[in-house]
Amino acid sequence: MGQSLIELVEDEKRLLNSLGLEISIVSVSDSNGTCIDEKGLNPSEILKYKRLEWKNFRKFEKGRSVLDSIKHVDSDLVVEMTPSTPNGEPGLSNIKAALAAKKHVVTSNKGPLVVAFNDLMRATRKNGVRLLYEATVAAHVPVFCLVESCFKADELEGVRGILNATTNFMIGEIERGGDFQKALSEAKRAGWVEANYSDDVDGIDAARKLVIVANALFRKNVKLGEVSITGIRHIEPIIREAKRTNKKVKLICEISRHRDKLDLKVGPKVVPRKDPLSNVNEGDMGIEFNWKISKKVFVSAHFQGPKQVAYAVLNDILRTNSSGTSCC
Repeated sequence: MGQSLIELVEDEKRLLNSLGLEISIVSVSDSNGTCIDEKGLNPSEILKYKRLEWKNFRKFEKGRSVLDSIKHVDSDLVVEMTPSTPNGEPGLSNIKAALAAKKHVVTSNKGPLVVAFNDLMRATRKNGVRLLYEATVAAHVPVFCLVESCFKADELEGVRGILNATTNFMIGEIERGGDFQKALSEAKRAGWVEANYSDDVDGIDAARKLVIVANALFRKNVKLGEVSITGIRHIEPIIREAKRTNKKVKLICEISRHRDKLDLKVGPKVVPRKDPLSNVNEGDMGIEFNWKISKKVFVSAHFQGPKQVAYAVLNDILRTNSSGTSCC
């Protein structure tokens, strides 16, 4: 994912410059160390030497940690893109360190936001910086930036969405006549499934995203254990019955508000063909907001690959500063 972001910054450099926007990458870290140049690294060089595992790259410091770079490299902003984990680490420590150093943070890592959303937002207010996380929930589908920009004076009453691309792809395969195992094999072949697929098929990944939505948009302090979760391992009979009545089945993430309490659910649901979520197919995602004044607003996007997630990250970077940003 990080490489996709660097490629995007390089590919869109001319467009960004024409808009008066400039991004300077001053350090890049991975599990082996960190490459640094506070005057700005060349994106093409980063990509070249990353493929060579940093061999003979004079700007690479083997063993230099991410945390050390966050604390001591001069930058305005930190992009945190480590893999998501149940306890949020190491991303949680990285984000905390960046906020404490009064640096903006943009992340695609949902783990830290699931376990410590409110703590992190308090840290942003204390240090006068921003933490943006559009890519954590539905790739490049606009969720948080849409709400922040367009619905300031409205009140959110509920949310429904398809937030896990892997299960949506697998459901489509089962609808075409496959069983769960065949759908899983096809999802692996097509690159939708990682080695540990249980978080996807058991609904855990979708539930984590729902927690972020609940805490960010409803200003709550929801924990993962408060979400009712059912996965898709036993979805075949539901799909057969839905096909008999010309309906569709989707793994639906849902938040409904009852006065001051939220009800959060993830599970397979039969939806009629007229429901906009019924048309979110393959590995696509979509979300429907239910507003007090604006009523139902639906948004979805076709997902093709990691560069679209990288675009959501890039857009967040630009939202933190309209003129120039140095990234760590």
